[in-house]
Amino acid sequence: MTQYQHFIPRFILRRFQVGPVKSKAERQKEFRRTGVDPEYVHYYDIATGSLDIRPIGKVYGVPNVYQDVRNTSNINEVEEKLADLERHAASIIIDLHKALSQGTFTLKRRSLELLRKFLFIMHYRNVSYSGTYFQVDHPENAGGRQWIESFMKAKGIHSAVEIWLHFLKYYLDSSHSDIMRDAAELVEKYGEVGLQKMIVESHIPPDLEHFPAYTYHTHANNYFFSIWEAAEGEEFILTHNAFGLWEGLAGGHPDLHRIFIVSPRIALILRNIVLRPELQAYVKRVPFVSSLLNVNPAPPTPIYASGKDGTHIGHADWNSATSLAHYRSSQQGGNDSFVFKITKLSRPQTLELNSVLLVNVRKTGSLTFLSRRTMLRTARAF
Repeated sequence: MTQYQHFIPRFILRRFQVGPVKSKAERQKEFRRTGVDPEYVHYYDIATGSLDIRPIGKVYGVPNVYQDVRNTSNINEVEEKLADLERHAASIIIDLHKALSQGTFTLKRRSLELLRKFLFIMHYRNVSYSGTYFQVDHPENAGGRQWIESFMKAKGIHSAVEIWLHFLKYYLDSSHSDIMRDAAELVEKYGEVGLQKMIVESHIPPDLEHFPAYTYHTHANNYFFSIWEAAEGEEFILTHNAFGLWEGLAGGHPDLHRIFIVSPRIALILRNIVLRPELQAYVKRVPFVSSLLNVNPAPPTPIYASGKDGTHIGHADWNSATSLAHYRSSQQGGNDSFVFKITKLSRPQTLELNSVLLVNVRKTGSLTFLSRRTMLRTARAF
């Protein structure tokens, strides 16, 4: 049976909905009465240059993209697990919208970990990566070719899409803490430099089954989480690739920022730790190229439940990836909290972030917006 499966969740698309947002009961009642999906968004098709209003159920998705034909008992298991993750993330993002007027947002460690896992998977799950992420003959996979071939043989996997689904299930089935512990074992054994050398210069040993945990590890450790709010009277736009889009260069290397648009009001931005205020003195000679350097989000303020006066971790070795992973996964670590100052953008800063999205829209892509007036201002500024 064909199933349309979204790579941008419905709960995010509803934030851009044309007309009043209806409850689930109201939507189901209207659908039973009319047979028509009662939720719509503005949808601009880049290839055709056409702007129209389309049902949420028919945009930003692909039929059967998460179906696992190897799972004969439930080919839609991955989609169901994605839906469960989305439900939890949606609850956190609802609370975040309620906190905008306060200017700060506090998250317990487990909620922050779930949200960061959601963001990572939102990027990884994108259909554009399914066929190339583990493609044996893809130029960017040259260093990992032997590992990919050996892993596929060991698991009886026959295509790049199947191995992509395999690790999507690994990320979904494992908690943030579990993945970070798997990565910590690799870091303790090979070191950060050794793992980076495997990726860049050498080959990945075929027996490293959990090597993709290191990809997750770098995503979690190399960026700090920040919350950006659009200027009053302005809105963020949504594009087909607005989840995990990278922006900026540091010394010629990419990924100063990872952009995740979750509503017309809020963008969640992962900013590279080289831009943390306390590191600026050490990286003065590193040339940065970015359209977003005039935004200065503060890293979160941690409140460690285990530390004296709640200011530091008292039972973990900062030099040991395993020690940190064990502390963070512990019940004690789960009681830590993080206070985020919401960064309110100016109008020029909001328009600049939208411009970054527009620059990166592909010719076969699309974009969505809430109000035509603000989209027109964005287009003119671009």
